[in-house]
Amino acid sequence: MIIIHIESGLGNQMLSYCEYLSLKYANPNQEFFIETIVFEIPECNEVICQWNGYELEKIFGIKEPKNIKSLFSDDEWTQIISEIRATKFWIHNWNYPVVFTEVLNRHGLQLENVRGDFDPNHNIITGTEDQHKTWKDRLRESYIGNTVKRVLQSLNEEKYAYANDSRDKLFCHTDSDIFTGQWLKFSNRGNDIHLIEAQIRESFRFPEIVDEQNLQMVEYLKTVNSVAIHARRGDALGGLAWCYKYGYFKRAVKYIRKHVDNPEFVFFTNLGSVEWCRDNAKLFGLDIRKDTIKFVDWNKGEDSFRDMQLMAMCKHNIIVPSSFGWWGTFFNTNPNKITISPSITINTTNHC
Repeated sequence: MIIIHIESGLGNQMLSYCEYLSLKYANPNQEFFIETIVFEIPECNEVICQWNGYELEKIFGIKEPKNIKSLFSDDEWTQIISEIRATKFWIHNWNYPVVFTEVLNRHGLQLENVRGDFDPNHNIITGTEDQHKTWKDRLRESYIGNTVKRVLQSLNEEKYAYANDSRDKLFCHTDSDIFTGQWLKFSNRGNDIHLIEAQIRESFRFPEIVDEQNLQMVEYLKTVNSVAIHARRGDALGGLAWCYKYGYFKRAVKYIRKHVDNPEFVFFTNLGSVEWCRDNAKLFGLDIRKDTIKFVDWNKGEDSFRDMQLMAMCKHNIIVPSSFGWWGTFFNTNPNKITISPSITINTTNHC
């Protein structure tokens, strides 16, 4: 038995489902289940946004593998959730692997936790990480540190590009009953995603677009040299601030201008940031008076996945380190596409 943990927003859910596909590839005779407990615990959403809940079935019609809760009666599952909530794992560095396996094992399973034990003494979730930062941490996060890092990575690409090689976890062969998932590494280079690419594309087929506003945007994206800019802010701004402060978008747009004739830029961002992006166009290397710039801001709630679908229809993509934006680059079928990300480890055609 292999249980795969799934949580968070759509992009991460899709990456976790890929882990099911890769483990199935490596273990064709094993029994598989997914586990989506986080979506059943309201307190979790207050710590890490769970967006629109579990979406893989709603959007893509994915029903396999079955959820682990199918092995239990309703009363027993209610008890399992109650025991998990009592641990308040979400304030102990989100240490779900230990808690979930312990509780599930008390109810008859015999799982080995291969996802790890998240150290509760270094709480990176609840906002206290600044108390633990050293001067070296702060230097790495400064403009100088960011610049030095980019230079070193460009000079030693082979060393740094595959730093997130996790094939031993993503394609591990096992005869044991294990709890795993949420490694989120298939958006990184060097993880042999090509081995399951056909299954990925078969699994993630977007519903047909039928509403007029999105249809009009589709036609527009087809007729121009459209460049998607995924400017995620909102809940992720703290971890992505360096993308905005240290010139990443300017470098990416400059590269696009050099290699694409008459590019037209289409912003995809959270609803609360549209005006900010418009008012700070210069930060992106854009001139609001001279450049053609559009904003997609109407796909909300359960329709938010349409933004990913539209990003994939652009000719080129500029993204932040976000799985949602990365999937837009993956599904982009332009044979001459330029996809740009700020980290050399991310699986895009270019890095700035």
